Amino acid sequence: MTALLTMSVVVEPDRQRLARLVGEAVRALGGNLFTIAPRLEGLMAAVRGSCERIQGMVNVSLCLEGRELVARCGSQRMGLCRLLELPCDNDLDRLAQALQRASEVADPSLLLARNRAIGDELERAKERAARELAELERDLEQKKVELLESLRRAETDGLTGLLNRAAYDRRLYESVARASRQGEPLTLALLDLDYFKQINDTHGHQYGDDYLRRMAGVMRANTRADVDHLCRYGGDEFAIIIHAPLVIAERVAQQVLQAMAGQVSIGVAQLAPGEGADDLVMRADGALYQAKRRGRGRVSSAAPPIIGLECAV
Repeated sequence: MTALLTMSVVVEPDRQRLARLVGEAVRALGGNLFTIAPRLEGLMAAVRGSCERIQGMVNVSLCLEGRELVARCGSQRMGLCRLLELPCDNDLDRLAQALQRASEVADPSLLLARNRAIGDELERAKERAARELAELERDLEQKKVELLESLRRAETDGLTGLLNRAAYDRRLYESVARASRQGEPLTLALLDLDYFKQINDTHGHQYGDDYLRRMAGVMRANTRADVDHLCRYGGDEFAIIIHAPLVIAERVAQQVLQAMAGQVSIGVAQLAPGEGADDLVMRADGALYQAKRRGRGRVSSAAPPIIGLECAV
C-alpha cells in the first residue's frame, strides 16, 4: 500500500478541496474522471455524514492498494478506480508530496497548529518589543538626566554654585517678561562685596574663594529656593532676582548685609510698569552706586522712574 494523501475535513470547503485533490490524483495516475464521478460523489456523501455524525473533524486518506486507488473515511473503504499500470516510485513520491502540500493549505489541524505557532511568535514579539521599549525608556530617562545635568553645569558658576552671568541674563529677561505680562511684582538686588580685592590680597586666594562661597550661602539662606534666582555675574558681584515687591526685597537685602557683617553694598530696584530689563538693571546699578558713595556696607533703594528721567535715592 502506498499512501498518497491524508487530510482532515471539518466544513464544506474542506470537502470541496478533498474532491479536487482526489480528481488531481486520478488525472496524475492516468485514470478517467468521468468513470469515478459516482464513486467520488459517494465518498463526499460518506465524509459529510461522518462530519455530521461526530460533529467534528474526520480524517480521510487516499492510497494505492496494488493497482487500485482507494479512499478511506474512518472505517469505510471506497475503491475509486483501477490503474492500467503503476507509476514508478519517484512519480508516486512526487504526487504524494504535491497532494500533501495542497491539502495543508486548508487542513484544519495544520491551520490550528500554525495559528498557535503564529500566536506564540506574536506573544514573543510583544514581549521582545516590551523589553526593548522599557530599555529605550530607561535610556531616554538617563539621557534626560544627563542633559539636565549638562544644562545645569552650563548655567552654574563653578565656585559658588550660583547661576553664572549667561544664566543671570536669561533669567532676568524671562522674569521681567513674565512679571510684565502677569502684573506681578519683581525686584532686582545687585550686591558688591566691599574691599574684596584687599581681602583677597591680604589673606590669599583660598580665603577669597571661601569668602565668595560664604556670600553665596548667605544669599541662599535668606531667599526662596526655586522661586528667586541667585547669580554671580562678576568676580565679587552678585545679583538676586526676587519675585516680590520692594519692601520684601529690602528686608532680604538687610538680612544679607547683617549676615555678611556689613561688608557688602546693595542696590535694590522694583520693576515699574512699562519698564524693560535694561532699565531695571540701570536703576538697580544706580542704587548700588549710591550705597557705595555713601560709605559702603549699606542698602540703597531706587525710587520709581519719572517719565524721561531715572533717579536713585
